[in-house]
Parts: sequence; C-alpha cells; structure tokens
Amino acid sequence: MEVVLDFDFKLDKQQVIDTLKSYCETITDEEISSLYEKLLPNLYECVQPSAIFTIAEKNKDFTFEVIEDYKYVFYCLVTIGDKISEKVNEFFSYAKMKEGMVLDAMAASYLFEISSQLFNHIHDKAEELGLGLSYRIAPGDGEIPLWYQKNILDELDSKNFLDIYVNEDFMLTSLRSMAYIYGADKNKPLSNVDHDCSRCPNKEQCSMRKK
Repeated sequence: MEVVLDFDFKLDKQQVIDTLKSYCETITDEEISSLYEKLLPNLYECVQPSAIFTIAEKNKDFTFEVIEDYKYVFYCLVTIGDKISEKVNEFFSYAKMKEGMVLDAMAASYLFEISSQLFNHIHDKAEELGLGLSYRIAPGDGEIPLWYQKNILDELDSKNFLDIYVNEDFMLTSLRSMAYIYGADKNKPLSNVDHDCSRCPNKEQCSMRKK
C-alpha cells in the first residue's frame, strides 16, 4: 500500500470554463473568469488531496474482458476531501448560485488533475517492477460495473485509511473522490497515456476529455 500526499496545486482555467459552458448557458465566459480568480483561494484552502494505491495479482473472479490478458491490477483511490463540497453547498444555501457552480466545476477539474498526477506515481512503480500498463479503467464507465468500486476500496482498506467506503448504491461516500484500476503485465508496453478518451461512452459530453 502506498500513500501519496505531495500533489501540486494546478488547475486548467479553460477546462473549468468549458465544463460550465457545457451545461450552463446563463453564465458568461467573463463571469466565469472573474469568479475563477476570486474563488481560487477558497479552493486552495478547502481541498485536501490524497491518494492510495496498491498492486496485486488479478483475482480469478475478475471476469471482465477489459484486462483479461493482464496478470496484475493497480487499485487506486484519489480524493480532495469533503470540505470543498461543504463550501460549495454553503454558496448554494446563500443563493450564490454562480459562485457555487464555478467552485463546483473548479473542484471537479482539480480532482481530475490530481488523478493525472497520481498516474505519474503509478507509471514510475510499473517501470520499477518491469510492468506495462493499461489505460485507466473506472467502474461505471462501461467496461467494468459500478459495483466494482466496492472491490477496489476493499483492496485498499480505504475505510480505515481515508474513511471512504461505498453506500448501498455502490457510490463513494466522499463526493470528490474517484476509484479506478489499471491492468499491469510484463508482456505489455508501458504506456504514457493515462486515460483513453476514445473508448469512453461519455466522450461527446465530457468537458474533461483530451482534445
């Protein structure tokens, strides 16, 4: 089990703008840009980025085709904590809807950013072990079912490490968190690509996709 806490505070402003414009046409680019700058300190103060990952031999009951020819699995969990969600909800409760929407989009973008930073650690570990990697595979994205999130969290003992677990609907109890896997095998190439957007069923609606 490895714990990662050393994440850089980086954010893609244009990605935040694109995210908001994809579902909210009543807020202008100028408004988003202004609120983005205003809310950056809130984001910085509220986020608590952390991640855990481990590698294990693939269980025989893993019957999904997506990594059928991989021997090992990297189990991963990233989170930015719940404090940022509380701040977003605070804005909404005071009817500051635009502030809430912008900060919510900023939080979502930052979560994806730290998952990208975690990939660097995964990549280094795979290289150290002489293993190739698959692209990132997330439960519910169409290749493995949502209920597999529980298996990932069980492998990571995340309830004890980060107090994150799944509810009865197999959703993570910490909203700003992601659980996912990579296949690993010595007979596969060590890819430098974290996420293969072309394989995602939600690629046309996703503002986080690679251009």
